[in-house]
Amino acid sequence: MAIIKIMEMKQKRRAKERPLLPEAVGGARIKICATGCSHCRAMRENTKEAVRLLGLPEEELECVSDFAGIAKLGVMSTPSLIIDGRLVSVGKVLSVEQIMALILEIMSETEKSRKQK
Repeated sequence: MAIIKIMEMKQKRRAKERPLLPEAVGGARIKICATGCSHCRAMRENTKEAVRLLGLPEEELECVSDFAGIAKLGVMSTPSLIIDGRLVSVGKVLSVEQIMALILEIMSETEKSRKQK
């Protein structure tokens, strides 16, 4: 019982740590903010591979590479990953597996919240 409560507390904390970016809501569900550096290129490729492995349509992924577009989304560091308007990663390269886990987690949370409304 205590383990379940701890897990619930961790989930709530993680959700709070993922700010909703109003400018990022709408359009593609997954946005990668990446300029041309090696880290950004690696993150972009890993995200494309994760989307492909999950069987999501390519239209679900949008790559934002211009500084004005990135700033408009409210992101100040790259590479960054935004899923369903939630900023989930900033300034680091995630593995394909990590990205897949985040996509599944955030999209399932979004679906749950839509069903509750």
